[in-house]
Amino acid sequence: METESGARPARSAADRAGRGPERELLAPALDAVCATGAAFLLRGDPGMGKTALLDWAEERAGRSGLRVLRMAGAEAESALPFAALHQVLWPLLDTAHSLPDGQRHLLEAALGVRAEAAPAVEEVAGAALAMLARAAARRPIVLLLDGLQWADPSSASVFRFIGSRAAGLPLVVIGATRHEGRHAAREVGRPIDLEPLDDARAGDLLRGLHPHLAAWARRRVLRAAGGNPLALRELPAEWERAAPDRLAVHVDPETGELLGELPLGERLGRLYEDRLRALPEDARHILLRAALGGPATPGAATPENITPTETDGPSTADDAHPSIGAQAADTWRRIEDSGLARVDPRTGRVRFHHPLVHAGLVHTASSAERRAAHRDLAEALPPHSPQRLAHLAAAAIGPDDGLAALLHAAAQTMAERGGEAEGASVMARAAGLTADPEARAARLVAAAALAARGGRLTFADRLLAEAENEARPGPPRPAALYALAVAYVRLHLDGDPTPALQGLPAVLDAAAPFRDAAQRAALLEPALFVLVIVASHTGDDRARAALDRHVGQASELTALCHQAWADPPRTAREVPARLRAAVAAQADGPADPLAARLLLWTAMAVDAVADHAELWDRLSSRSTYVTQAFIELARTHDHFLHGRWDEALALARRGAAASAAHGYGYNEMMFLLHHGQVLAGRGDTAGLEAITRLLAPWAADRHLRLVTGRLLGLRALCALGQGRAGEAWHHIRSLTPPGAPPPRLPWIQLTLLDFAQAAVETGHRDEARAHLHAVREAGIAAVSPHHAFLVAAAEALAAADDAAEERYTAAYALPGAEQWPFELARLHLAHGACLRRRSRRREAAARLTAAHAVFERLRAAPWAGQAARELAAAGGPVPEAARAERPVGAVRHPLSAQESRIAELAAEGLTNREIGVRLRLSPRTVGAHLYKIFPKLGITTRGGMARALREAATDDDHRRAFDT
Repeated sequence: METESGARPARSAADRAGRGPERELLAPALDAVCATGAAFLLRGDPGMGKTALLDWAEERAGRSGLRVLRMAGAEAESALPFAALHQVLWPLLDTAHSLPDGQRHLLEAALGVRAEAAPAVEEVAGAALAMLARAAARRPIVLLLDGLQWADPSSASVFRFIGSRAAGLPLVVIGATRHEGRHAAREVGRPIDLEPLDDARAGDLLRGLHPHLAAWARRRVLRAAGGNPLALRELPAEWERAAPDRLAVHVDPETGELLGELPLGERLGRLYEDRLRALPEDARHILLRAALGGPATPGAATPENITPTETDGPSTADDAHPSIGAQAADTWRRIEDSGLARVDPRTGRVRFHHPLVHAGLVHTASSAERRAAHRDLAEALPPHSPQRLAHLAAAAIGPDDGLAALLHAAAQTMAERGGEAEGASVMARAAGLTADPEARAARLVAAAALAARGGRLTFADRLLAEAENEARPGPPRPAALYALAVAYVRLHLDGDPTPALQGLPAVLDAAAPFRDAAQRAALLEPALFVLVIVASHTGDDRARAALDRHVGQASELTALCHQAWADPPRTAREVPARLRAAVAAQADGPADPLAARLLLWTAMAVDAVADHAELWDRLSSRSTYVTQAFIELARTHDHFLHGRWDEALALARRGAAASAAHGYGYNEMMFLLHHGQVLAGRGDTAGLEAITRLLAPWAADRHLRLVTGRLLGLRALCALGQGRAGEAWHHIRSLTPPGAPPPRLPWIQLTLLDFAQAAVETGHRDEARAHLHAVREAGIAAVSPHHAFLVAAAEALAAADDAAEERYTAAYALPGAEQWPFELARLHLAHGACLRRRSRRREAAARLTAAHAVFERLRAAPWAGQAARELAAAGGPVPEAARAERPVGAVRHPLSAQESRIAELAAEGLTNREIGVRLRLSPRTVGAHLYKIFPKLGITTRGGMARALREAATDDDHRRAFDT
């Protein structure tokens, strides 16, 4: 039975905010609420995870059968007496009749049920506590008070009174407030301060939220987020969504390098907006200049005007700034009183309370205010300063070709130093300042190429669209770079090989005569690699012909990759040895993304990914999302081959969800294909068919015969596990006619066992022998140890019983046979059945027991059932797990609790956004969950959700009855 055990368990809201330690402080009180109560107050800046902890507490309380009452403070209601208390007590009003008349009247008056003047706070507090105590005596209560900084004063006093007396009741009170605000200091319980996450916890959270974020991007996000969990969640997505025409350029305060803007988006931009707008205009202007990298102090042109002191912090504004006037000193005093920033007396630099205050200043300022500040700062800097260039670029409105040329050169320098992704933003800004449409389009193409190389494919796609608009009616120039960028982007975003097939042969022809070797290599190598991928997926003669014409000019790694995939039986025999040498040469060098992908694609052709795991580890930690996802795809396939199916399933599910969130269609579909491998091996017909319905039309439209061929092979494998040999034979014959293995069909070796078994079980043993003879003659066994084992194992299955022993012995003796546990177990199963038919029962039982153990470990239930039946027929002991021979395809996958809630709301017709609002998730997260839910329920659209949930419930009932 397919289960979720291969995937990581769903993380709670508190986990997703990095608040594990704080959760551990609250958990004992929630668990012991029936015996004793407690009260806590979560304090922290916006985005620090307070609401996430309350969500976690609500989930935990609900699972324990506790009653949850929740309040959410709103600034608009902060002046209405008892407005917040109304949210808490309204669900209990139907029990008010059990209170003494006086207390009931007090509460009804306070909550607006009676048209009377609001009673005294002290009296209401006592009555509210009495109502909660009576309700908690029947069912313990968890009272969650979110946004206490906006609670009205009357309610805040009542909550403080209740919190002070919760210890004697089956009541847990958990409040949450910001450090600032009208009532922030009014504690309702034991304070728990939520400080910014330290570097280790922030790094762990960011990796969990965005596992495929490139190392350079991770560093920037960590620095900008400053340990704020909400920022760690949202900054990467906001950066990806930023439109090219909104990009600004700034200077990295630590390195002095030009960088593209890291936009906040509306939610992050509002975190400190209230406090910033409460400052006087001159204070905001001072802080904006500092946030943009200008002089630190009010009224000072340069930091040298400040007289440093020996103390760690100023005692007064006048002490810190002896050179400024009284008005400026008063302004700065108000800034420091706000808690948003202070001046470091040693350096004269402004120290913002949090990096998001710095970013929030820029976000909340108008475009005119930002440009004016940038102009002022630029005028104060030397002519050739990089900072001056950044400020001028940010201040410019109309075209400025001179400035554009300087930014163009800066972007190229960044790219040469490995900063392609950041260089793309700077180049895009250069394009925005370029007057001539053709030149502007050329810079947009250059920016798109840099973005593609840096792994920012959706950004590259938008840049290409802008370039096409600028260059109409014809295509943008330079034509070769444009064609390469379009081919690369469309292949990864849509899985569409057409632009590569139509444009890259001409790119290679144009690059061949270039005298500049670097210029030629910049076009030749990536174009060749894209064509290797396209040729291996499609088998298209245009790609193969272009590769054959130009591979002689390629680097050694590109030539090796082409050799591995061109026609493996004929060209790949020397590849494993050459691959080992190439990997050794890369071991200590810099992480070159193109080299990494070339080596990885080469290793996949010869089933040697696991042989070089250390290199992939090193490259994955330093590379862009595209390279990381490429490595994860290879590892998923490799885990399947080596019998690590739970790991393969977890990687495939996580990779498909991440790819969907990034909008990378090719990766998403390939992860689903690898997901399908595990489902096929486990005999999950329904799950595999659901994936096939998604993948088959997509692959057919794009003529991706690697995908369509692999799907046929997986359907044959699944059918064989379920004992449907005739169906398997039909699929296999569609993939490869007997006796004539198709040339240049990737991964044909993976179907050899299926071919042999399906042929023998349907009475086509002679055809199987003829086919395997042709395979042997073609040289497939010489490609790699895995290829050799598969050929030998298939020959053993196809041999007649009286001649099979020698074949089985030869297959077992091949080096590395134990590396492929599923295929080896199938060999043991077939061998055991053969021995049993020849009445060699003891030997048969040994083989069958070994096979059954592997199938059980892999949770390949149909195969385990076959082994158990053969073992029973051989007179051996039938394992307890023989119950696994139930038809797996009839069992639905269990949904996690989160997935169940999303599925139920989707079945009701809610959109992703509406579901997100209901469950406090982003629409993108809801969509990623639905991608996992659909194949589990065997559906492809929302329309079948309600029916599938009903059928899944019926299956659960049947399963419980069976287990009973």
